[in-house]
Amino acid sequence: MLTKVAIVGRPNVGKSALFNRLIGRKKAIVHKAPGTTRDRNDCEILWKDKKFIVTDTAGWSADISVFSRDMSRQLDVAIKESDIVLFVVDGKTGVHPMDGEIAHQIRLSRKKPILVANKIDTQAEEVRGYEFYKLGFGDVVFVSASHGRSTHDLLDKIWENIKYDRKVREPREILKIILAGKPNVGKSSFVNAVAKEERSIVCDVPGTTRDSFTVRVQSNGKEYVLTDTAGLHRGSKTKDDMEYLSTLSADYAVEDADVAVLIADASQGIGETEVKIARLLLEKRKPVIVAVNKWDLIEEKEEAAKYFTEQLRERMKFMNWADIIFISAKTGQRLDRIFQEAELVFKQYSKELTKEELNGVIRDALAEKPYASKGKALKLKEYAQVASKPPVFIFSVNDIELVHFSYKRFLENRLRARFGFYGTPIILKFRKYYKKAAEQ
Repeated sequence: MLTKVAIVGRPNVGKSALFNRLIGRKKAIVHKAPGTTRDRNDCEILWKDKKFIVTDTAGWSADISVFSRDMSRQLDVAIKESDIVLFVVDGKTGVHPMDGEIAHQIRLSRKKPILVANKIDTQAEEVRGYEFYKLGFGDVVFVSASHGRSTHDLLDKIWENIKYDRKVREPREILKIILAGKPNVGKSSFVNAVAKEERSIVCDVPGTTRDSFTVRVQSNGKEYVLTDTAGLHRGSKTKDDMEYLSTLSADYAVEDADVAVLIADASQGIGETEVKIARLLLEKRKPVIVAVNKWDLIEEKEEAAKYFTEQLRERMKFMNWADIIFISAKTGQRLDRIFQEAELVFKQYSKELTKEELNGVIRDALAEKPYASKGKALKLKEYAQVASKPPVFIFSVNDIELVHFSYKRFLENRLRARFGFYGTPIILKFRKYYKKAAEQ
């Protein structure tokens, strides 16, 4: 098992900024508003020769609001599950009364603490941070998450506290799955159901999940990295910078994912927002599974399944290769199947054809449907698969102007009919054929 490192502290001390700095990219939303981070956010880090998991947490709060209670509970669980606790304090404002309360809770947990004074931008400012020694944790690591100052020293400190485990085998490549969908369709409920614990705050208020957050889960004896995204709204509905940052955060998460699960609400159908998200996933060239959630609320299931499938094929013709699965995060219905399907889809996404396989299908396609325009025949001089994830094919033709979109679609359909490629986009590129010097 990898060592788990939890980042804790009161609101607005720079925990998410530090999280982003440690993992080397902007994964968590950073905002001045307290309470921006509401869920636990995991990411695996390799520093030197050791791997560990770092977890960003919500700010510790004494507020009695529903969100604050949920956030504090998430924080307590994160500390309980961690091996090392990074206790982050604000180096500019000094010791806060709440810092003492948090320090007491960390001592009770008996976990290895590392005290981190953030917002120390220069060496001269370190003098301010000496008052934090009275919290009773010994050494203080002075950093500036926003500027990257001394964060390597902090990583070294974490490294020193991780023991080598000679028995640990190199794990298999863990599949990274992202959940995408408009607010309130049940993405967070999906995460909680699979994780078998409350990893994400669930509320009827749209936009409860502000940040994309990651959690490791298990299904059918295999481990997966599951990312829940903030709800994506149409651009015209973006009213403030928080929602804009949420959408931007979702984009970062999509880039990093191996497979995307587009979740729709069974009571609402496939609407404009689902189509927009599907196009975004296609632009990112990601394999996609469509999951219709809240299926337990549907009575005439056979008729509804037929309706949803027809609706999907009609409104998302550009993604007719995606499978549709009817699930219920509330009852757990078919949640395991999502992971089974993700494994199959990723294999299609990674598929590489041999030269003989490609020659065979293209030769048959040309014999079945030769193409000509204005009396001139289209000739495919050379062709090859040049990449996977997604599969990319390049065709050298005699005249690029003869390549009509309908013939591109015909060739794509023939490739899919012969080799599957279900659940994944495939890219067909065409270029002008030029004779090699030896042929001229």
